[in-house]
Formats: sequence, C-alpha cells, structure tokens
Amino acid sequence: MSIELFNINDKMKIVNGLPLLFLEDINALVAADLHLGIESIMREEGTFVPHNQTDKQIEIFITYLTKLEPKYLILNGDVKHSFSEPSKIENRDVKKFIRKVSSKVSQVHIIKGNHDIFLTWALQDFDNVTFHDESFHLEEYFFIHGDQQLPETIPEEAQFIIIGHEHPILQARIKKLQKIRAQAFMLGPLNNMTKKILVLPAFTDYSTGTPINPKNKSSLLSPILREKVDLEKVEMFVLSDNEVFHFPEFRLWL
Repeated sequence: MSIELFNINDKMKIVNGLPLLFLEDINALVAADLHLGIESIMREEGTFVPHNQTDKQIEIFITYLTKLEPKYLILNGDVKHSFSEPSKIENRDVKKFIRKVSSKVSQVHIIKGNHDIFLTWALQDFDNVTFHDESFHLEEYFFIHGDQQLPETIPEEAQFIIIGHEHPILQARIKKLQKIRAQAFMLGPLNNMTKKILVLPAFTDYSTGTPINPKNKSSLLSPILREKVDLEKVEMFVLSDNEVFHFPEFRLWL
C-alpha cells in the first residue's frame, strides 16, 4: 500500500484521506476519539452491531505505524467509549489496542477525554504509555481534548492547539436533493491570539458527527470552538474515499 500525505501545511499532513494526522517535524502520528468498546454499549442499548471496530482500527494503525515509523503516537482523548468503569469487553478492547500499537512506537501519549473515566486501569501494564489528565505539550504543538476551556497559560512556543471532541463534518445538499456528510479537519485562528487551532475528525465508525456552520455556532460541543474561534475564518479539509478536498475559509464561499 502506498502512502499519500495531504499537506495542511509543510509540517502537518493528513494520511491517505483518513482521520490520521502526521506531524512530520516531531515524527508523531495523531488521532482522536476512537471510542473503543462502543459496540458493547450499543448492544446493551438494543442496537445490533455486526462487527467490532477495534480490530479494524488496530489494522489501520499498525499499517501506518509500520510504514511511517513515527517516534510518537498521540491519542487526543476518548480512547474508550463508556462514561463509567469499563466493562470487561471494553477493557479487553482497550488493552488489545494499546498492546498492539505501543509495540510499534517509542512512546504513546494519551490525553484524557470526557469518556476516559477509569482508563488508567487498562494502561498500567505498558511502560511506554503516558496518560495526561489535562493536556500535553510537545514543541510547537499543544494537545487538549477540547471538552473544556483552554487553560489560562499555554506555552509560548506552542503555535498550534490540537483538539478532538467535536467530531467535525461538512454537511451540504446538492440541488436540494442529495445530502453529503463527510468528516473533516478544521484549521483556523484563535481569537486574540497568534496561535491556530486544528480540530481532528473522529477515528470511529459510529460517529454521526457535528455539522460545522458559522450560522449554528451555538450547537457546537467544544467551548473552545464556541467562544474562542471565529468560524467564518475556518478552513475545512474534507475526507472522501481516500482523498482530501480543501475548502477555503467559510467567509469566502458561504
């Protein structure tokens, strides 16, 4: 399998049209919102799920960890799905995933998401896995899940704030008939700051996603996006069938 990297900028690359970010300058592969174990919750609630996404996710990560050979794997929140103590199935899926991917990198960094209650139980046996309760900073990148406000102090050298949580999608209609819904990365400036924000799409098969539109800002999940970002100035990098389509700032085309 060949690898195509789509440039967000000269250092940040989207991998093969997937919800995977490769930070070339720090040699890190980044993803968010895996929601491992979601199938067991859905089955408990009466929804039949024909397959287990964990095995598929492991296969994808192993493929690109092997080919790109990053030093770091950074998981920006919501590795697991339930809001409570993990079930046996969820705990099994998380441990299986971490065991496989951690063997391919020097370090795994996990930033706590709002779903990651009791996640440390599944991580305690892995020496190269670090769990961060609030945020993680590495050179010019500052990682935070996005379910809470930004801290008052952010390292000066951090030029990009990278979040998950929102599960952003671009939603549109063609001639008022066919509806298009596609996952997307978001890039835009933070209000009153020289730093930019990058929002990761969800790495799960079971997310309906949040449609991004400046006219519906109040419906967004992340307080950072609601209060610190002018959506009119946000660019979208839309994923579709292993391709990436770049949409300029909303104010230029809406």
